[in-house]
Amino acid sequence: MKQLAALLTLLGAPLLTVAQITGTKTIGGANPDYATITAAVTALMNQGATGNLTFDIRPGTYTGQYALGAVPGNYGFITFKSENNIASSVVLEFDATTTTDNFIFLLDGTDGVVLQALTLRALDAFYARAVVFQNGNEVLNISDCVVEGSTDPDQNAGFERALVWCDQNNMGNPDNPQDVIINDNTFRNGYEAIHLDFEGDFGNRSQGLIITGNTFTDQYATGITVNNAVGQIGDNLLTTQVGVFYTGIRTGFFDNGSQIRRNQVRAYATTGGCTGIEVGNTQNTTGNMINDNMVYCSAPGDVWGIAVYNLWDMKIVHNSVLIAEANPFQSYAFYHLSGFPDGQDALVRNNIFANAAGGHAYNVDVAGNVAVEDHNCLFTTGANLSEVGSGFYADLAAHQAGTGMGAGDTDIDPVFPIQPDLHLNGCTNDLAGQYFFVAASDIDGDARGNPVCDMGADEFSFSATINAGTIDVLASDLPYTLTAPAGSNYVWNEGSNSQSIPVVTPGVYWCEFTDVNGCSYTITWTVNVNFNTAVDPLQENAIKLFPVPAFDVLHVAGLVAGARFDVLDAQGRTVLTGTARQLTTLDVRALQPGMHLVRWNDGNALRTVRFVKQ
Repeated sequence: MKQLAALLTLLGAPLLTVAQITGTKTIGGANPDYATITAAVTALMNQGATGNLTFDIRPGTYTGQYALGAVPGNYGFITFKSENNIASSVVLEFDATTTTDNFIFLLDGTDGVVLQALTLRALDAFYARAVVFQNGNEVLNISDCVVEGSTDPDQNAGFERALVWCDQNNMGNPDNPQDVIINDNTFRNGYEAIHLDFEGDFGNRSQGLIITGNTFTDQYATGITVNNAVGQIGDNLLTTQVGVFYTGIRTGFFDNGSQIRRNQVRAYATTGGCTGIEVGNTQNTTGNMINDNMVYCSAPGDVWGIAVYNLWDMKIVHNSVLIAEANPFQSYAFYHLSGFPDGQDALVRNNIFANAAGGHAYNVDVAGNVAVEDHNCLFTTGANLSEVGSGFYADLAAHQAGTGMGAGDTDIDPVFPIQPDLHLNGCTNDLAGQYFFVAASDIDGDARGNPVCDMGADEFSFSATINAGTIDVLASDLPYTLTAPAGSNYVWNEGSNSQSIPVVTPGVYWCEFTDVNGCSYTITWTVNVNFNTAVDPLQENAIKLFPVPAFDVLHVAGLVAGARFDVLDAQGRTVLTGTARQLTTLDVRALQPGMHLVRWNDGNALRTVRFVKQ
């Protein structure tokens, strides 16, 4: 090549070179540097990069897939991002057809890639991965993105529907990706959200893995799966209403000081069982921790809150676990399931393990696998509080005597007032733990008491009022049931004295009550109702109300003549009833000011429409 260049110079011909790409380049829109993402990726792979390179993608929907290998050049970061830093403005989508084209971004040994503020949408029901990476990627950051996948719950080949996927272990290549950071993203649907299977032979690990600050919504099987890595999984919110044998976080060989901390798992499985956090095989390593997590699980089958096995030097401290519904014969708030002596040095301290489904609060198959168990709250509604080895223990005294542990334990109902959120509110000292240096702050970053702290993930102070937040309800799900914690002396703002009330209209609802531990306080809920969901467009457009707001008379046009209707106030009470005419006229002078609801049956469907009484 050098001889050719010299010859061209001697002949007077110009030497043609292609400059490597650097700086900020635009994609799409008016007068871009590259019309499409494909054009930008092609130029990048052909020309290479130098310095830091940013591709600003202008608003729009881009259909395609983008494969990157080792990029030529001496560069820092290569960033693909929305130009306005709004993820919803730039949608990258692809409809895969086979396992070989099942990606939107494929990063094969590509260093320094940043995917930021993008929406990645995998369109196929069966092949629905968004980001696939493999082979020694040095530094990969996925941040502030929205990643959406399949809504197919079929368990067959569910791995084809993992939104972020790495299968380095299957390749048998020890050149693992390193320094992978996945932060502040929203993952919706998919069979799994993140599945990272790194190469683990001969102790190989992917170093520097961080999965933090993400929101996971309605995955079917798993939120996060990680094998053979060192790092942190923390500050994530994992929720599902559609779980199929669901596990929130599952790790294997996640060790060498790795931590699973400050995550919230709120899982409802509609099929099979459910596990909040499952951790195993930490090998002969130190400094491993599961701490300050909140785990709520509900399923028709077997349910485990925190399940562990084959551990070395694992500290399980300051977690809050509630099993809400389950098969009571196979539900354990804490479960050490190794059937043989393993590391035998697990420490379990300052946790709340509550089982409201009647199963065990604490279950350890081989007693010696837990070295220390103390200052935990163990609670069950069932006949046996715990099972350790071959011993079944009905109550705390029996547990302490039979295991020789748990001298500082308690067995009260922790009363999580705003489930599935497991923040606490109590007026007693029965959940007092003992300060442990490895968890100096709680799930919210609040400092732990020292030397006396609170058990569980939440360091709390008693409050006479609790705001339970906003609940969004579809009109098709009305009436919606609000339930106060177990106790007595219920006084609702709409007049009821029961533990639960039906809600059919939006508004603010509150209940004064005394819980089972004798603590009296008030809980407030704000209920929003999406009324349009239960009304088809034709019906919605056909119903006319005037004048709105109404003062003395309200006219309703479009109701089927002869249909029975009700008018409900903001507390869900029926205040008017009648039979519809061609033009229905309502005398509303006696109604209280505020939001009201007209409700009627149209065939088998419940129809609703709102109005305001002035």
